[in-house]
Formats: sequence, structure tokens, C-alpha cells
Amino acid sequence: MRFSTRSRIAAAGLAAALTVASGPAIANEATGLIFGERQLALDLDTRCGLFTAEQRDALNAARLQARGTLLRDGVSAHALDDYADEIEAQAGATDCSWPEVAELRHRVADAFIGWQRLRDMQFDGQDFGWSATRSFIAGQPGWAALQDTGTLRVGLSRLDDRIRFSAAMPATPGAVSAVLVLRDMRREPDLYDPTLDGHFPAPAGAEWADWTPPDYARALVWASGRGTAAEQAALSAGGTGLVFHFPESAVDAIIARDPRETARIELIDGHGDTVGHYYFEIGDFGAARAFVRSGNLAVPRS
Repeated sequence: MRFSTRSRIAAAGLAAALTVASGPAIANEATGLIFGERQLALDLDTRCGLFTAEQRDALNAARLQARGTLLRDGVSAHALDDYADEIEAQAGATDCSWPEVAELRHRVADAFIGWQRLRDMQFDGQDFGWSATRSFIAGQPGWAALQDTGTLRVGLSRLDDRIRFSAAMPATPGAVSAVLVLRDMRREPDLYDPTLDGHFPAPAGAEWADWTPPDYARALVWASGRGTAAEQAALSAGGTGLVFHFPESAVDAIIARDPRETARIELIDGHGDTVGHYYFEIGDFGAARAFVRSGNLAVPRS
């Protein structure tokens, strides 16, 4: 995955610069090119101020999805980080007056026109994916990015231009609050296999998961509030479940994790005891969020 800076700039400027891989995973080399081209475009934007915020989100959606695909295909996170560092260094040494840089800017802007017309995008994961949409009905709550595991509905809820991380679960007696549980990356920098390579049973509700938050290294983000009756009706399965909203720090924390691992929502009763827990796959949540953000958030589209 080594190419000259100028050839990479030319490749990144093609209309495909905003294309998100869909369907079956493509070869690592092709996905690596997608990752590298979008990474370079974003790094050049940091240096030269090329794109709008929405264009950056569109490029980032493609970059994050390609990164998730590479990780799930077995490319190490360290190798991708090293590759990104190499690209950043090349972008830092690039002359912003190069004609290839100007061409990149124009081609990405042209491709972005078509990108904005997309209403829906599916971001597949290992076991569960994210369904993202830019469509919404004014005055009515709904999901902008949703993962539905069958027992948990989680993702970005939306009411007009307000978007926040939310979770909807079956009604549980005694539950008064909820907490998002993630791997504490400082205490445990590596992914955690709860079965220790198959020697122990997987946690209940996470039999499908390869990597879960370890009990000895948990990072917690507490819910900031409960959903209204209208949100319960719109967001929960059957319209009768519990809905909790989380602060923006929850979104940042999820995006910072490895897309191959899982997170957990725990329901807490008035005594501080856990009365329910539900796992979800982090996957390409960051790409789904970037897709939603790169659209026009103020215009209803039903």
C-alpha cells in the first residue's frame, strides 16, 4: 500500500472518492486504497482547507467503513495506524498550490452533489450492522442510525435537527436508569476475549460476540435522561419499551473503540443493582454517524 503522494492525490480526486463499499467485502488491497485515498484527502484538507464540514463527513464515512472492513478482514490496527501516519506525513509535506490538489477539491465537490442525494445507507458488521437514514418527518421522533439485535434497539435517535445516542429495551420492572459499558482502553489496550479462547462460556446475551468489555476494565457513560412517551412509542419495539438517551460523550467513546468489539447497555434499579443488560456490536457506527451528518439535517425528507 505504497504510492507516490501525487498519484494518490489523483486517485483520491475521482468521483469514487465518496463511494462507500457495499455488498460483499472486497479485497484488502482495494479496500486499502479506499482507506488511503480518503485518509489523504482528509489530511490534505487539514493542511490546505479544501472541503466543507459536510464534505469532510462524507469522506470520513468512507474512510471509517474501509477501516472497519480491513480490521474485520484481519489487518491489524497497528498496521492501519502506521499507514495513516505515513499518509499524514506525506500530506504535511505537500504543496497546497499543486494543481492535483485543486483538482482533488473540485472533483470531491462534484461527487458530493450525488452523495447528498442518498437517503439511506447500510453499514454491515460481523454479526450486526447499522442502518442509517437522512429521512425524517418533522416533529416526529425516529432513528437516524439503528442497530436492532432483536432485544435491543440502539443508535442515533432523531427529532428534527436534534440527534443523540439512545437505547430502547423491553420494559423492565424496577429499572430507573441505564449505563453504557465499554472497554477501558487505558486499563486494557487490547481486545478482550471473554471465553479465553473457548475455555469459558460467553456472557449471557453475547454468545455471538468475539470481544466484550472486561469486568476489570470498564468505562462507563451514564444515561442523561429517559425518553418521552412519544419517543417510547416511536423508538422501542412494539412501542412499549424503555428508552434512555445518552450525552454526546457516549458517541465519542463508541467511535473511539475498535469496530470489532461490543459494548453493553445495563439497566439499573433504584438500589444501584443491574436488572438487565444488552450487548451491541460497535461496527461501523462512526461511518453511519458521518453519513447522517453529511446530509442536510434541517430539511425533512420522508
